[in-house]
Amino acid sequence: MAAGSNPRQKMINLMYLVLIAMLALNVDTKVLKKFILINESFESTNSEKVVDNSNKIEAIRSAVNDSGNRKEDTDVLSLSESVREKSDAVINYMAEIKNTIIVETGGKDAKTGIKGYKDIDFVYSFMQKDEDKNGLSNGDELQNFINEFSTFIQDSVYNGDENSGIHDLARNADQIPMYADDPPTDPSFTKLNFGFGTSAGAGLATLSQLQADVINLEIKALDKLAASVGAADLKFDVVTLTTLPEQKVVAAGAKYRTQLFLSAASSAIVPTMTADGDTLEVTNGRGYYEFTAKGAQYDREGLSKQSYIGTISVTLPGGRDTTFIDTVEYFVARPVIQIQSASVQALYLNCGNEITVNVPALGSEYNPTFSARGGDVVRGSKAGQVTIIPKSKKVDLNVSNAGNFIGSQSFGVRQIPAPEIKARIRGKEIDAKTGIPVSTPSFSLDAIADASFAEFLPKDARFQVREAEVNLVRAGRGVSRQRVNSKDVNLNKLAGKRKGDNIVIEIKRVARANFRGEVEEFKNFAPRYITIPLK
Repeated sequence: MAAGSNPRQKMINLMYLVLIAMLALNVDTKVLKKFILINESFESTNSEKVVDNSNKIEAIRSAVNDSGNRKEDTDVLSLSESVREKSDAVINYMAEIKNTIIVETGGKDAKTGIKGYKDIDFVYSFMQKDEDKNGLSNGDELQNFINEFSTFIQDSVYNGDENSGIHDLARNADQIPMYADDPPTDPSFTKLNFGFGTSAGAGLATLSQLQADVINLEIKALDKLAASVGAADLKFDVVTLTTLPEQKVVAAGAKYRTQLFLSAASSAIVPTMTADGDTLEVTNGRGYYEFTAKGAQYDREGLSKQSYIGTISVTLPGGRDTTFIDTVEYFVARPVIQIQSASVQALYLNCGNEITVNVPALGSEYNPTFSARGGDVVRGSKAGQVTIIPKSKKVDLNVSNAGNFIGSQSFGVRQIPAPEIKARIRGKEIDAKTGIPVSTPSFSLDAIADASFAEFLPKDARFQVREAEVNLVRAGRGVSRQRVNSKDVNLNKLAGKRKGDNIVIEIKRVARANFRGEVEEFKNFAPRYITIPLK
């Protein structure tokens, strides 16, 4: 930031710098401590990897000896040792910088590991400093030292192969795709990683991460070098008995057939295995392939012939790469869908028909999803449970598992049977022949669901009379009437009742509550008229 030409501008500039410092100081202490934890995690992992890399050198040396110290192998050993030495030099160089940060910010602390983890001045100042007066800051020299190592790996181990995936480890922002859309004003490596306000803890974590990048590149280089000598020769030292049965499930009375043979693998190498283009995880020379089987064009026995291409690539003695390819055939059996329901043959229209769909062949992998044509579905709380709400005369239920279609089941749809309207007093039906005493104060009009329907779907078999017209009839003429809007009829409101009169009831409206508790008008009921004599 350029200095102002007058006192007012100078004051603004000063206030700006103070504001930046205040913002930096306001970073939560927990965040700053988190950098210390990140640094400790990196350092622990890095130490383990350095030991592993040293062991790899010894493994390469042993393999070279076992192979008779061939010149091409001893050259690889020499290059491997150079890789290890140069990696150590870069890692130690950064370790010295980390030690300088710790010392200059107050030294070590028993709790946080570094007393000055909150310091936001030293890292930036130190990385900007040109100690050798050669025009390069400490940050620039660090960048050059790291990138010299990655260049060495690219040129010596990968022979300049442009497809190796090796690039500079210490890059400027304009070399990193992530910053392509929003590049910083100063894209330099130093400003990107150790810019103004970088806390001592963040500086340590950044350096440890760069050490990890160097170590990981060393791992990649040593693995490639090991693959070209006896350390990666195909030596079968893992021998096991393997069985290859024609089928794993055998019915009682059927014959069980299998093949027994020895299989061998090499623990010294990890071959590359693929199945239908997917790279497999390999353990002890065995690749593990898992996928969801899909069938199509089933034959008369319900089997669908399928296949996949498997490959195993290994480096044979002498460094020759060899790939074995085979087409593996297998059969997919059509899953059998089993339906369990109180009424399997047909469902009821606009009702919550609860069924259970099982596919025994899928075992513990069974976690189905459902869709329907001609109705709606609601998945239950347990695997296979589903409620079907038919909207048409036929419903096709589609069953899928893990995104794969299994099959469908068709259901016929019945109309809800008509409830029977009965006039009752305290739950006892009124005898239409003998009638009721003229002094009877009231009775109820109850809509009784069909017994079979109520047994299958009790939550959908709830009917109620909502409106009726009650007429007092004498000698064939209407004397008085009343309209009721519930199932209860109050006869005291019907004036002029005499013995020998008839009460004629016309049922106007009946409602049904479904399994969701929603109420709908129901037009199919009987009888429409009920006659009760008065005595």
